[in-house]
Amino acid sequence: MTSQALDLVTMGHALNELSTTYLGDCQWRGTNVNQQLFLDWYARHRDEISSLTGLEALASTKHVDLNSFLENRGFEPMFQELNGVGVVSILDMLVEWPHKGVPTTIRHYDGSSRDVKNYPAFSIAADGVEVFDLASLNHPLVRLHTTTGHSLWLIKAIKPLSGFELALNAQAIAGTPRTISSRWTLGVKVPMLEMDIQPDLSWMLGVSTVSPNDGYHQIVQAFQQFKLRANAEGARVRVATGFATMRGGPVHPIPYEFSEPFIRFFTQPGHDELPLAAFWADTDSWRNPKGTLEEL
Repeated sequence: MTSQALDLVTMGHALNELSTTYLGDCQWRGTNVNQQLFLDWYARHRDEISSLTGLEALASTKHVDLNSFLENRGFEPMFQELNGVGVVSILDMLVEWPHKGVPTTIRHYDGSSRDVKNYPAFSIAADGVEVFDLASLNHPLVRLHTTTGHSLWLIKAIKPLSGFELALNAQAIAGTPRTISSRWTLGVKVPMLEMDIQPDLSWMLGVSTVSPNDGYHQIVQAFQQFKLRANAEGARVRVATGFATMRGGPVHPIPYEFSEPFIRFFTQPGHDELPLAAFWADTDSWRNPKGTLEEL
């Protein structure tokens, strides 16, 4: 399996910077399910994002300035020519464990190939971690403490369908009620990590707004770079998210499109809370029916 990553905070921070620097207080509009889910999340958390540390951003009408901003901070230049305004948000967070971990190994069994492999890891003593039980999940939730009060949370999970589902799952887990577990008293063992991933943000293309300062804008470039290292001393995560808008175009409302698989169900008059014939429609069923409705 391939590791996945997605950071929603730098995405929201980038939109905040666009609003503050160029576009003014504007309402973003989505055209697909994931866009609208993200914009709903952004509306709930935009003020909280402004209070976070370790973030910096730049908005500019010149792609060379944005690419230089990225390169000067160790990221690849990603912006192409602009016909509007671009923005990049960068998160850089370095944390250290209160007590240095002990290097060790973790044995992982690959069920598909029946291979057992040893991976480099580190162990953290019980006084540096908290372990919680969650009523709705089978695996415990682990919190690694740091010297600065930041926390790194871990929980075993199957691979999500997408990076966006991963981000939403993390949000749900963070808000799930939890109780201290009494089963794990010897601390934890965690694999050492190194990640360098470019999450797919193509699903953000087409998000639009009408700026009170500059008219219609639509996102036409979107990318993210995600870098992470974790070892016995601590962890560092660095994320860069970039958006570029195209200026001009329609100012009239656009229709909401079901451009991704969806759930649908029927109800009868007076029974809106009793679904009938519920179904989930993936693209295998997206086709023009061959016969009439009466012939079904």
